[in-house]
Amino acid sequence: MINFDSLTLKIFAQENLDYFLGARVQKVQQPNRSELIFTMRNKGESRKFYINFNPNFYHLCFMSKENEAKRNISIPKTAPMFCMLLRKYIQNAKITNVVVPNNERILEIYFEYFDELNERLQLCLAIELMGKHSNVILYNYDTNVIIGCAHNVSAEKSRERELSGLMPYIYPPKQNKKNLLRVTFESFEKNLDKENIFKSISSTYNYLTMAIVEERYKLVSSLEELYFDLKQFLSQEKYSYFISSDMKKYFLFEFENSIEYKTINEMIDEYFSYHQHKLIMENVRSKVIRNISAKLKKLQLLSEKQQEQIQKLDKAILYKTKADVLMANMYALKVFSNTVNLYDFDGNEITIDMDTNLSVSDNANRYYALYKKTKASYEYAMTMIKDTEAQILYYDEQKFFASVSDDISELEEIYAEISDEKIIEKEKNVVVHCEEFQDYKIFVGKNKKQNDYILSKLSSAEDLWFHPLNAAGAHVIVKVKNKEDIVPDDVLLKAAKITKEYSSQKLNSKTSIIYTKRKYVKKANNKLAFVTYKNELEIVV
Repeated sequence: MINFDSLTLKIFAQENLDYFLGARVQKVQQPNRSELIFTMRNKGESRKFYINFNPNFYHLCFMSKENEAKRNISIPKTAPMFCMLLRKYIQNAKITNVVVPNNERILEIYFEYFDELNERLQLCLAIELMGKHSNVILYNYDTNVIIGCAHNVSAEKSRERELSGLMPYIYPPKQNKKNLLRVTFESFEKNLDKENIFKSISSTYNYLTMAIVEERYKLVSSLEELYFDLKQFLSQEKYSYFISSDMKKYFLFEFENSIEYKTINEMIDEYFSYHQHKLIMENVRSKVIRNISAKLKKLQLLSEKQQEQIQKLDKAILYKTKADVLMANMYALKVFSNTVNLYDFDGNEITIDMDTNLSVSDNANRYYALYKKTKASYEYAMTMIKDTEAQILYYDEQKFFASVSDDISELEEIYAEISDEKIIEKEKNVVVHCEEFQDYKIFVGKNKKQNDYILSKLSSAEDLWFHPLNAAGAHVIVKVKNKEDIVPDDVLLKAAKITKEYSSQKLNSKTSIIYTKRKYVKKANNKLAFVTYKNELEIVV
C-alpha cells in the first residue's frame, strides 16, 4: 500500500480550491477517534469532506456514497468532545482560504468565525497527515493559540512539540529537503548513496517518495536519465492519476497494469476506501469466525461426551444380564464371596462382583438399578446428540458463509445470528444475490436471514430448491415461469453449478447437488437454519 504523500496533497488542494473557497460547513461528524466528516455546501452542491488521521490510512478526500459504504462508517449517538468543539466553532462557518505549506503534508483550512460579541475571528483547522503523528488541530490564527486537538500531545510523548488547548501552535520540525529543480546533475550524483538509491533520493528531495523513485527508475537506464526524468515529473503543470489493477499502488503517472481516474480526488477516494474496506472485512470476518470456532469447540467437546454415553449401552446390557443371572440362581447361591462365577443364558461364564452385605436378590436389584440408570443416560445422549450434531452442522455452515462472504452487511447478519451481541442496530432490507440465465432468475441465500427470505418470501410452491448434499452451502432457488413450466436441463445444470460455487465442496472434482420443488421443503422446527425435504433428485457436478 502507498502512503498519502505531500505531492498528492498539494495537487488535491489545487484541484478542489475553487470548491473550498466560500463553502460552508453544514454538519460535523466524528465516527471514531481517527475520522472526521464535514458536510460542505458551495455552488449549489453538497459534498462530504472525509478526513482520516489513522496512522495506517491517513488521507483526505471528498467521499462518494459508494466509498462511504465501503468504509462502513457508523456515527455514534453521542459525539466525542473534539467533535462538539468543532461544531461550536466551524459548523455553519465559511471557508476563506485553503493552504498547503510548502513541502508539508498539512492542509490548512481557514474559517471566518464570529464570537459572542459578533467580532470576526479567523480560525485555522490544520490537518496534519504524518503517519503516527497525524492529527487535526483547531487554532485561532490571529493569536496562534490552540483551541483544541483531536489528539493532545504531551511533553512525555514529544520533546519537540506539545499540542493541547491554550498552547501556541507551531509547525512540525522541518525536514530540510531540497528542491530537485534547483539541483545540478553533478550535485545530484555527488550526494547520492549508490547502495540505497531510492531512500537516498526520497530523503533528500521534496515531493519524491521511495515508491515514486522506484517506479520511475524502471523507465530509465542510467542515473542521469533518472535525474532528468524526475525533474520533468516534478515540473509538470498537469498530472494524470492511476491505480494498479491489483489496487496495491497509485501514482500521478501511468505505469504498467494501471487504471486511469479523471481526478485526483476520485483516485484517492477509490484507493484508500478499498484498503479500508479490505481491513474492515478481515477484522469482521475474523471476529465472526473466532466466535463460531469457540462455539464449535464447545459443541464438539459436548458431542464427545455424548458419544461416551452412547457407548455405555453394552455396559447397560451387561448389568441387566448379571441381574437376570443372579435372579435365576438366587436359590442355588447360599454362601458367596466378593465375586461369583456363573453361566449366562448363552452358556458363557461371567464373573459377577457381589456386595457381601446384601442378599442375592438385593445384589440383583442393585444391577437392575445400574442398568436403568445407564440405559437412561444412553437414551438421553441419543436424544441430545442429534441436536448437538445439528448445531455443529449449522455453525459449520455459518463458518463457511463467513469465510467466503465479500460483503460486510452479510458478515454482520451472520454475527447477529450466532452472537448475543447485536451489531445491527436497525432492521435492514434483505438483499440476496441473483443471477439470470435463459430468462430464469436464480436466487442465492448466503446466510440464515437470506435463506429464510428466499424460502418464505421470494419463492412459490412450484419453484425449484437446490442444496449441496450433506455439505455446507447456500440455499438456491430457481423461479419458474408458471405452474406448468418445465425447467430446461441447461437451467438445472446452471443452478447446480451455482450451488456448488457457493458451497464447501466448491473445489471438489465432483459434488452431489440435490433439488426438489419448493413445496416439498419445510423449515425444521428449531431456531437453526435447517430444512427437511422429500422427492429430491440429484445432479452430480
